[in-house]
Amino acid sequence: MDVFFSIFRLPGTKSRVINMGSYNYLGYAENSGPIHEKVVQTIKDNGVGICSTRNEFGHNEHVKQLERLMARFLGVEACVVFGMGFATNSTNIQCFVGRGCLIMSDSNNHASLILGCRLSGATIRKFKHNNMKDLEHKVRRSLADGQPKTGEPWKKIIIVVEGIYSMEGTIVNLPELIRIKKQYKCYIYLDEAHSIGALGPNARGVIDYFGCDPTDVDILMGTFTKSFGAAGGYVAGRRDLVDLIRINSFSHYYANPMSAPIAKQISCV
Repeated sequence: MDVFFSIFRLPGTKSRVINMGSYNYLGYAENSGPIHEKVVQTIKDNGVGICSTRNEFGHNEHVKQLERLMARFLGVEACVVFGMGFATNSTNIQCFVGRGCLIMSDSNNHASLILGCRLSGATIRKFKHNNMKDLEHKVRRSLADGQPKTGEPWKKIIIVVEGIYSMEGTIVNLPELIRIKKQYKCYIYLDEAHSIGALGPNARGVIDYFGCDPTDVDILMGTFTKSFGAAGGYVAGRRDLVDLIRINSFSHYYANPMSAPIAKQISCV
């Protein structure tokens, strides 16, 4: 078996098959080559971990550089990175919504999004998978009805979707989603875990694929575990939004940050 699952060799068999069990999409999770050499040097210089949270002493220049690099790559003002992709969703959605807010969630959203929505305390309503007509109908109905029991207007409505849905491979209808967002004054939380680095003429994800303006999507989320062959995740958007996460996110405030060699791996890609 080659390292990182590029090739399996099973004794007693001669079948040649494609490995569909890995999301090392572009083959960057390798143990040779120029990226590997730079990561090894970073380990020698910085070690393998950062034993402090970012609000105390857990800062390193490699992570700061990666955040600046990702913000430029995505075409937004700022970015913050995290050590775990799943937690990027599950612990950060509550930074944006809470009680009195409404989440419109695609019925096929990933478990990390579902958990993050539930932890937020906001009201959750699902719409049919990638069905913009059903979404628009339910947004209009929710605006007309207001909050349950009181009928008061929703404090905020946020639409939570994925760029490429991990189980189906379908691509979100982003242009129509942006139209709905603008018409009904909603917000968009876009999970680009599987699309960033793999979709679009410049590999900038579903926004790049459709030629949309990145500033039309309020919250850009993605992971480094697929196309980048590394670990962790990011949230990007307006600077005030990213600053809000830095102050309120459990993953930023209490968890260990991304290590220097992981940040170096991503930056080199």
